[in-house]
Amino acid sequence: MLFWKTKNRIEPKREFYSKIKEYYIGIADNQIPMKLLNEIISKVTDRIYSDYKRFWKQYPKSRKRYSTLKMDDIENPYILFLITDFFEERNITESRNFSKILFKMNEEEFDKHLEYKNWYETK
Repeated sequence: MLFWKTKNRIEPKREFYSKIKEYYIGIADNQIPMKLLNEIISKVTDRIYSDYKRFWKQYPKSRKRYSTLKMDDIENPYILFLITDFFEERNITESRNFSKILFKMNEEEFDKHLEYKNWYETK
């Protein structure tokens, strides 16, 4: 019975954080200040973990899906929007370059991302 209970819950937030941190540190490759990167990692972790908790309760049949972090979710457009907004709110002068690094995009792809973000937010 105890084994079943431990398997039927969301993994701890610190597990999400460590996976997300490892992902972004690998991508950033020392090109983004660590203090800024840590803020992004915390913000992304908070959002994804809170979404998973909500979905875990909201969709009982999908609990297995929302019990551990699926790395594809880090590249969800909504998370990219969150990071883009974070840079804008902070008036980060290197935001475009930092975003392209974190999103693994070139100039054209990043412009399309901004167009899509604008379309999504104004539809």
